[in-house]
Amino acid sequence: MEPRFNIRVASDGANPDVNFEDPNTQWVGDFMDTDSNHAQQNMEAYMEQRNGLEGQIDRYVDEAHQHAQDANPAQDRALMVMEPEVAGTGDLQLAPVKASKIASQANGFRNNQAREEFTLGIVAKADAETLVNSRVVAETPSTKIAGTVIAVGDAEFAVVWDDRTASVERKSDYELVFTNGQ
Repeated sequence: MEPRFNIRVASDGANPDVNFEDPNTQWVGDFMDTDSNHAQQNMEAYMEQRNGLEGQIDRYVDEAHQHAQDANPAQDRALMVMEPEVAGTGDLQLAPVKASKIASQANGFRNNQAREEFTLGIVAKADAETLVNSRVVAETPSTKIAGTVIAVGDAEFAVVWDDRTASVERKSDYELVFTNGQ
């Protein structure tokens, strides 16, 4: 036996079966509100948001144009300590004196080797103005490599090694040695 639906189809304008709901009426318990149309309110809310965003973007553009002619420190012709008009100012008191600059950069380095089996050191020229471009040597029982200092901070310095890798090293791990030679 085959299952069947017992649905009577209305014909000739007769009333449909009582088991079907009219699609144009609000059903009991239906969360969709078919009687009201919120399209106009939704469009007004959308336009209000759009106009607000448009005004915010306009303010951003105005601020960008206003600050377009500001000085960009990344485009300075030289480091601040090398510019004559700022040398000796309050925030750069160490700038005019070479010895003070290299002394401040040397602060934090060791005076001796940290461990006997490792040699970690920086060789700097005594007459240099800075530790930048000084040579770095790192020798362990299995590795020996050298590099060049490219930047010096308060507690660390940056090195570009001869194998074309770069790293940031702690000053407290390295011994600083000054030479008088070439």
